[in-house]
Amino acid sequence: MMASMNIQWRQGKPIGILAILTGFAILTQIPMIYHAREILEVVSNKYLAAYITMIVAAVFIIANAKMLLFEALLIRLRSFDIKDFRAPFLSASIITAIYFAAYYIVYAILSGVELFGYQNPVSQYAFCQMISLLLVMIGSFWYNKRQMKTIS
Repeated sequence: MMASMNIQWRQGKPIGILAILTGFAILTQIPMIYHAREILEVVSNKYLAAYITMIVAAVFIIANAKMLLFEALLIRLRSFDIKDFRAPFLSASIITAIYFAAYYIVYAILSGVELFGYQNPVSQYAFCQMISLLLVMIGSFWYNKRQMKTIS
């Protein structure tokens, strides 16, 4: 779950910031768990392992995306001080907003597709999660690479 390369990892390991961002990633799963349980009605115990696996995977992916964006924002803000907490909280806010928007927009679009309605609720949840996580990860990776080019 460590980030790609970058300045602050050479100056010192920001394990505390990684822990903060992982904590925020865990908190982002609360609305998703509520949506899966109440709206999609993922209540069958035979799918519990798949459901928990998707939640854990989402936490790791979101934490990694937040760390990538954190690094890019450090470069953008020209602040390489690990104790500067603007970047991690900004990173957490941006990734969380994009993740929620992507998840619920994907769900709204797919709800209109008749074939999506025939899927198992866990499959519906997994499909929405995967698309939104891909969008979040691609966006944070792209922005990180873009900022890396500015310091090269």
